[in-house]
Amino acid sequence: MATRIVFASFLAAGLFLPQESLLAGSRATLPNAVDLELGGKCFIWSMSYQRMVAEPFGVEVGASLLGGSGSESVTFFTFGGKFYFAQGNVSPYIGGGAVILTASTGSGPFDLSGSATLGYVTVGFEYRSEGGFVGRGGIYALIYNGEYGVWPGLTIGYAF
Repeated sequence: MATRIVFASFLAAGLFLPQESLLAGSRATLPNAVDLELGGKCFIWSMSYQRMVAEPFGVEVGASLLGGSGSESVTFFTFGGKFYFAQGNVSPYIGGGAVILTASTGSGPFDLSGSATLGYVTVGFEYRSEGGFVGRGGIYALIYNGEYGVWPGLTIGYAF
C-alpha cells in the first residue's frame, strides 16, 4: 500500500508541478541545509545537516537524544545520503544510510545497554525554495538484524 502511495505522489508531482520549478535549481545555489525531522530514521525526532556534493547527490549527518529519568537515555547518530531525480526546487529522492544508537535503558522499545547499528532506506519528496525553506516528506524502512519496519518522516528546515 505504501509503495502505491509513493508512486502516485511521484506521478502527481510530475504532472502538476510548474515547469519552471523543474528547471531552476535551488539545491545548486543553496547547497547546505539544517533541519528538524519528526519521525523518520530516529523514530521521534532528529536534527541534521545536509551538504550537496554534486547536483543530484547530498550527504547528511544528524543526531537525536531521548532522555529519561536518571541515567536512562538513547542517543542516535545518523550518516547517509540522498539522490535527487530532478534539478528543480521540487524533486523526488531516494536515500540510505546508518543510524548508530547508544542506550542505557531497559524500558520502551529499546531494551539494551550499549550500542546498535540500524540501516535505513528512504523514498520521498523535497521542496527547497529559493528563499531557503526546506520541506521534506518520506517513508523510511529501518533495518535491524535482517528485519525491517516502515516509518514515516516529515522534515522542515533552512537552506543556505
